[in-house]
Amino acid sequence: MRVLVATIAVLITAAPTTALDWKNTEPYKELQTECADAVKAGTVWWFITTDRGGPYLASAHLWNPQLTFGYELKAISLVYPTLESAERAGLLADRVPAGVPAMTPTSEWSKASEEAVRWVLDNQNEDGGWGQAWTYRGITHSGSLTSDTAVAIMLLIHEIERRHESGGEYGELVSAVRRGLTWLLDQQLEDGGWSRKREEAREGAPWHTRAAVAALLMALERRDLLNLDDSAVDRIKSAIERGVSWLLERQNPDGSWYSGLMCQEYSADTQAYILSTLIDVYLKADRLGLHVDRDRILNAIRRGIEWLFNGEEAGVTWVEGSHGRGPAWAYSSAYLEAQGSPETTVTGNVLSLVLLKALWFDVATDVEIETPGGKRKLSDLVTDPEYNLHATVEWLVSQRYRGTEHPEWYGAWPWPARDVTSTTEGAHYEPASIWATAYAMRALEAYLNPELFYGKITKPNGNESVSKTERETVSGGTETEGNKRQEKSKRGVPVLLPAVPPVRRQRQRGGQYRHR
Repeated sequence: MRVLVATIAVLITAAPTTALDWKNTEPYKELQTECADAVKAGTVWWFITTDRGGPYLASAHLWNPQLTFGYELKAISLVYPTLESAERAGLLADRVPAGVPAMTPTSEWSKASEEAVRWVLDNQNEDGGWGQAWTYRGITHSGSLTSDTAVAIMLLIHEIERRHESGGEYGELVSAVRRGLTWLLDQQLEDGGWSRKREEAREGAPWHTRAAVAALLMALERRDLLNLDDSAVDRIKSAIERGVSWLLERQNPDGSWYSGLMCQEYSADTQAYILSTLIDVYLKADRLGLHVDRDRILNAIRRGIEWLFNGEEAGVTWVEGSHGRGPAWAYSSAYLEAQGSPETTVTGNVLSLVLLKALWFDVATDVEIETPGGKRKLSDLVTDPEYNLHATVEWLVSQRYRGTEHPEWYGAWPWPARDVTSTTEGAHYEPASIWATAYAMRALEAYLNPELFYGKITKPNGNESVSKTERETVSGGTETEGNKRQEKSKRGVPVLLPAVPPVRRQRQRGGQYRHR
C-alpha cells in the first residue's frame, strides 16, 4: 500500500493538469512552427566561427570565453544545456543557410559537447570546486566559487545521465561530481546560507544559496547514479533543508529577495532563479525525504510571483502582439527606465524558470497578478485573449535576427532588445548576445515541449563504482538521530588532485553579462 501511494504521489508531481497545458490553445498552434524555426536558427548561431564574428572556436570545439568574462565555464554553462535540450527535441539544425559562416549543428554538436565536458573535468580545482581568479572593484578573488561549482556539478550530472542512457562510461564524471559536492557542502555557512566562498563570507547571499541548493537537489535525485551512501544522502538533505530555510527567512515582506548583482538591489532575474529552485524543492521534497515546510515554500513562491508582476523594482512591462499583450521584464526598473524596453535575457529567464514551469506543474497558479486590465490569476495567462504568455513568446521570437545582411548575427538574439538606442550606464547594445540567445532559446524550448524540458527524469541505478575514500569524503560528517538531522554538518576531507593554474579575468558591467 505504501508503494502504491508513493507511486501515485510521484505521478501527480510529474504530470501537470491538462487545463494548464498551453499546447492545446490556438495561439500555441499558430506559434509552434515559428518557435521551432527560431530555435533551429539559434543553434546555427552557436557554430558561427570566431574568425567570421561568431562565438565558436572551431579548432577547440568550444565557445569564445571572451564573451563570458574570459572564463570558459561560463560559456559552456550557457551553451551546453541550451543545445542539449535542442538536441533532445530534434531541433538542431541540419543545414546552414547560404552565406552564413557556420558549421552544421547536427554534425558539430557531438564534438563540441564532448570537448565541453572534457574542459569541465580538466579544470576542476585542487580543492574539488570550480572557479577562476577575477578582480572586481579592486578586490581580487581566486579559487573555487559556489555558483561556478554548482553550475559545473549540474552540467556533469546531465552528462552522466546521457552516458548512462547510451551505455557510455561515466566513472570519471561521478568522481568529479562527488569531489565537487564535498567542496560545496563544506562551504555552507553556520546560518545555512552560502556566499561566493566560505573564507570570504560575512554572510550568505541569495544568489549563491539558491545555486548550491539547486545542485545538491539534483545530486540527491541521482543518488544511485552517483553512488551516494545513506550517510552522504543525509548530509546533502541537511544542507538542502538549511539552505531552503535560509532563503525563506530572507524573503522580504513584498515577496522579493535581495539581489546585489549588476549593481541592482533587486532584480527579476535573480528572483526567477530563486523561485525556480523553490518550485523544484516544493515538487520533490516528499519524494526525496526532505524535512521542509512545503506550505511555507508554496507561500513564498506565491509572494515571489506576485512581486514579479507588481514589485516596484521588478522591471515589468507589457508587450503587444497579434495574440494580445504579454508580460516582459528588464533586469530591474532602473534598466527598464533607461532602455525604454524589456530585455530578451530576463524575459526568457522569467518565462522558462518560473512562469511556464509553475503553469506546467500547476504550482501557485491561482495566485493573483497585476495586469494593465486589472488582476488576473496566473493560470489565466494560458487562455486569456487580452493578457497572456503567448504574446510574450511572440515578442521573444520577433527579437531574433533573421536576415543574412550581417551573417555573423544570423539566428542570434540581441541585448537588451531590437531597436534599443540607449542602455544603462556602463552597458552597450549587443546585436548578437551569447546570454540573450541562450535564455531566449531555453524559453522557446520550454514553451514548445514542456514534457521534455521540465519532465521528471527517471532515476536509474548507477553501474559504476567509486572508492571507499570518495564515499567517506562526501558522507564525512553528518550524523542522524531519528528523523532529525543535526543543524551543523561536519566538514569532509577533500580528495586532492593537481591544481589547474587559474587565468585572471576582469568582471565587467554590461547587458550581455548575465551569469555570475
